[in-house]
Amino acid sequence: MTLAVMGEDKSARERLQEFLRIYASVNTRLAYATDLGIPLDWVPGYTPPDPNRRRGRRRAAPTGLEWLNWCGANGFTFADVRVEHVERWLDELTSAGYSDATRGRMLSAVSAFYAKYLLREGLATQNPVSLVDRRAQHLNKPAGTPSTTKRWSFQACRALLMAAYLLAERSRDGVRDRAMVEILVGTGVRADELVGVNLDDYRRAAPHDIGILRVHGKGGKDREVALAPPVADALELYLANRVQPTAPALPGQFGNAAAQPIFVTSTGRRVHTSHLQALLTRLCTTFTSTPRSQQLRDLLATPEAEFVATHLGPLRDTIHPHSARHSYATHAVERGVPPRQVQRDLGHAVLTTTEGYLHDEDNVRNSAAHELAPALHRGWLP
Repeated sequence: MTLAVMGEDKSARERLQEFLRIYASVNTRLAYATDLGIPLDWVPGYTPPDPNRRRGRRRAAPTGLEWLNWCGANGFTFADVRVEHVERWLDELTSAGYSDATRGRMLSAVSAFYAKYLLREGLATQNPVSLVDRRAQHLNKPAGTPSTTKRWSFQACRALLMAAYLLAERSRDGVRDRAMVEILVGTGVRADELVGVNLDDYRRAAPHDIGILRVHGKGGKDREVALAPPVADALELYLANRVQPTAPALPGQFGNAAAQPIFVTSTGRRVHTSHLQALLTRLCTTFTSTPRSQQLRDLLATPEAEFVATHLGPLRDTIHPHSARHSYATHAVERGVPPRQVQRDLGHAVLTTTEGYLHDEDNVRNSAAHELAPALHRGWLP
């Protein structure tokens, strides 16, 4: 990769790695690298996936339309780029079949690259993305727009916790998986925040007290979330049984300074977000299908399993970890928690993001339709 005007004092690789280190999460770094066109082997902390593993997300090969690749192909330096160039790039993405959501995400990555690095380093004099007419590009999303992510009902959240509890002792990693589900549902943390926590991020003053978990959020912003006693108990049950793997040490997992992840696989690797998605899907399918083993069939015949199947069945094909954040926000506000506190819990920079998670529940409940429709039908409709 040849990138012009990255500064003569440092190579392009060094510059791009400096930018990516702004973000604490390796998954966030990978997301920005993918959208900008930075080679994945340049991403600090990235470990290539084992080619022999069948599970795991396979990242798409670069198309040449990523921002850095596109600029290089067109001979642009960062200081030369103007808003018309960015709009031309967006038009080419549209012609190549990129969705509006993907184009918007890639545009945000370019904006962050300029605002958080190039301008501060003196490698550009303006952020051309700030002048893009997002409405004309069909990328405009008004503040407070409800999120399209489906939320889980309160009963579905209970069913998910119950499913993880019922299967905790029936699989090799069941206790670990239950702890992950407890934290996901009980705190509303992001999937990458959950898998990114380390052993020294957790503390609890005394048994039966709340636990405190430090999570590493977007933009390198850490925050502490409260683990209610049942959630902390589930985590400590896993930690009590968590043993160091006998497999040889892996890169980044040895030495006194190495961060030790809380949630690990049997080989000692940090659990990936794809595992969390697979776990939620498995919990749904286990309770809504016919199992082969008699032991599992006996379990599914219990009233608890029937409750789980009733409420997880509709989620089987759409369940996603991010729905836990929407569910947390909605159910918390329904129970009287101030939206500002929910905003702090979820690590949102602005309240409008949290309000978007609430799906306009209050507006629906307070709608004039509750008064108008009965009045219109009164006297002639039984």
